Amino acid sequence: MIVDQRFDSMEGSSGDDWTYPYPMEREKGIEAYQAMITAEQYQRRSSKGELDDLAHKYSVDGESPVLELEIITAQEQYEGVTKYEMARADGGVLPEWQAGAHLDIVVAPEYLRQYSMSGNPANRHSYQIGVLREDKGRGGSALLHRIFGTGRKVFVSKPINHFPLHETATKSYLMGGGIGITPMIAMAHRLHTISADFELHYSGRSRSTMGFIDDVQGFAWADRVTLHVSDEGTRADFATLFGKPSTGTHVYTCGAELYMFSVMDAATRAGVLEDNRHLEYFSVPEVPEYENHEFVLKLAKSGKQLCVPADRSIADVLVDSGLNIDIKCRDGLCGVCQCALVSGDVEHRDFVLSKSQREKTSITCQSRASEADGVIEIEL
Repeated sequence: MIVDQRFDSMEGSSGDDWTYPYPMEREKGIEAYQAMITAEQYQRRSSKGELDDLAHKYSVDGESPVLELEIITAQEQYEGVTKYEMARADGGVLPEWQAGAHLDIVVAPEYLRQYSMSGNPANRHSYQIGVLREDKGRGGSALLHRIFGTGRKVFVSKPINHFPLHETATKSYLMGGGIGITPMIAMAHRLHTISADFELHYSGRSRSTMGFIDDVQGFAWADRVTLHVSDEGTRADFATLFGKPSTGTHVYTCGAELYMFSVMDAATRAGVLEDNRHLEYFSVPEVPEYENHEFVLKLAKSGKQLCVPADRSIADVLVDSGLNIDIKCRDGLCGVCQCALVSGDVEHRDFVLSKSQREKTSITCQSRASEADGVIEIEL
C-alpha cells in the first residue's frame, strides 16, 4: 500500500512557527525595530528626498520560491465548502502541475496550510482549490474562509506532488469522501484527457455537504461519476465495487480516515496490488503509544556514528550535525526526508512507504531502531 501524503493537508501545519518559506531571524528583527525612526523624522527626510536607505529591499538568488497570486473566484459550494481560484495579476502563465498536486498557502504568517489542487492540470492560467471550513480545527481554514475574498493577494508555493497519478494503469478507481473529492477531480480531468479507463466515486452524508457536486456532474467525463449519498440510501458497496481487478488496476482515495481505510480494505480483499493502492491523508492518523529508545545512526559514506537520543529524531540529529536534509511535515506523512536504508532493524512509523519500500528506505523524521542501542545505517 502506497500512502501518499500532502501532510496535514486540508487543515495542516508545517510544524515550524515561522513565516513561509524562511525562518525569521529574531536578532535581525530586534535590530530593525530599534533602527525605526519617528514619523517626524520620516517626514523631514522625505521632504529632502533622503529615503533611499529606509526602504527594505529583499532579494533571493534565482527564482522566487513562492508565487504572488490573486483570488479571482471565491464561490461557496455547499455547507462549509468554498471553491477558490487564483491567478497571476497580469494574467500570465502559471507553473505546470500534475494531477494529485497540492499548494502550500500562506493564510497568515502563523498559518501555512496545504490544499489539494482540484482544477484541470491543462489549465495554466489559474489554480483551483476547495476548502472545508473546520470550525473545531486549529484556525487555518476558518481564517481563510473569513479573509480570502475576490481580489485578495495570496502567496503560494509552486505545485508540489506527493500523490501522483499513474497514467499507465489499465484502470483507475478514484474514491473521494467529502472534501477528499478535490484531488480526484484533477485526476479525472487528466485521465479523460489521455482517454484512460477510470471510475470516480464520490461519497458524502448528503448533497448539501458535498462540495463540487454540480461541477463533477457537468464535466465532459460525468458519465464516469457515481454519487454515493448516505441520506439517499446510495452508500457505496465496497465489497463489490472493485469487481475482479487486473494487475494494472490502481485505487486512489482521499477523505476521512475511516472512509479511506474502508476503501483500502475493500481494495485489498478484491486483490488490488499493494503498490497500486494510494491514500492521501488530511492529518496524522491515530498511532500506537510508541516507546522511544536511544540508538546509533551510522552514515555509510563517512562511517561516522551518531547517537540518536530517545527524545530526538534521526532528522533532528542529522541537522544538528550540519547535514542539511529536507524536512517538512515531521509526522512521517510527506516523505520529503526519506533516505536510503543500508542496514538495521527499523521500526517504521511513517504513513508513506509500502512494505516493499521499507526494505530499502527510511523516513528520517519518524523511523527509529526497533531495539534500544540498535544500529541503523543510512546512505549518507
